[in-house]
Amino acid sequence: METFRLKIVGQPTEFGDLAFLDSYRFPSGQSFPDSYKAFARSLGYGLLLGQFHVYIPMGDYGDSWNVRSKGIQSTYYQDVLDDDIWFDLEPDGSVALLKRLVPFAASDNGYYLFWDVESGVDNEFDIYITDFRGTGFRKVGETLYEVIQNLTSDSIIQRMPFEKEALPDTFECYYKSGQYYKKCTID
Repeated sequence: METFRLKIVGQPTEFGDLAFLDSYRFPSGQSFPDSYKAFARSLGYGLLLGQFHVYIPMGDYGDSWNVRSKGIQSTYYQDVLDDDIWFDLEPDGSVALLKRLVPFAASDNGYYLFWDVESGVDNEFDIYITDFRGTGFRKVGETLYEVIQNLTSDSIIQRMPFEKEALPDTFECYYKSGQYYKKCTID
């Protein structure tokens, strides 16, 4: 069984809506990828690799997958349908791919992670990254485990040539404080 090889800051406490996590199906009939479900169950809500918010099902909370995935998709999807592409697709993207992509994470500096929900094997989906500015769409892994490995190692240069060094192998837990969530800090 694979595990997430990360330095965890704080104690994971927010695992989201596990019933939704287990029962949701994409139009293809597939469930969420196994690596994503393992991430939500073991780490939950927080900041991955110093910059990525992996959106887990949390009902109508603003950073919930249920809210953010649709919100991110609404910024570009109609343009794709209208063939009005205003961002780079290369090296790995295409209009057909964009129609299949479902966002599930975003970084503090403008990168987005997407699943190709019609790809993959063994209940996993290929994962792509973009910033909608100049990086195009790049495949960064076939599981969330692989994405983390690729972005925290020297192979980051092959997948994201615009990065100068590997991202930190950290997960900073968020905890609930009233109606909001706060990040545990690194001491």
